[in-house]
Amino acid sequence: MLLRCCPRHGPYQPGTPPIPRGRCPECVREHNQNRRLRAGSTSARGYGTSHQKLRKMWTPQVAAGLVACARCGQPIAPGDPWDLGHSDEDRGTYTGPEHRSCNRGTAGRTIKRTSRQW
Repeated sequence: MLLRCCPRHGPYQPGTPPIPRGRCPECVREHNQNRRLRAGSTSARGYGTSHQKLRKMWTPQVAAGLVACARCGQPIAPGDPWDLGHSDEDRGTYTGPEHRSCNRGTAGRTIKRTSRQW
């Protein structure tokens, strides 16, 4: 759907060509800036020196295929992407290497109670 205005930043000057919804120059600039911030260094994302040292310590063992995933128990194959997993109860405690899919899929696996207690 093409619009001549941006819902967030108001109408454009007359004669401005149609643009896709949500893609005015201001929106694009904001989107790109937020994307650069998210893709920053590990330190910028909250994983400081201790995390980096621990990951570096595990790297040779994971690369050799000697480590099992701390979450599912299956071996992490050499070359597979992996993350250094946190404990679900205490984010300051590391559990060890995990498959990237196991680590990043945990938010969707938590039990969400939506019904009322009667």
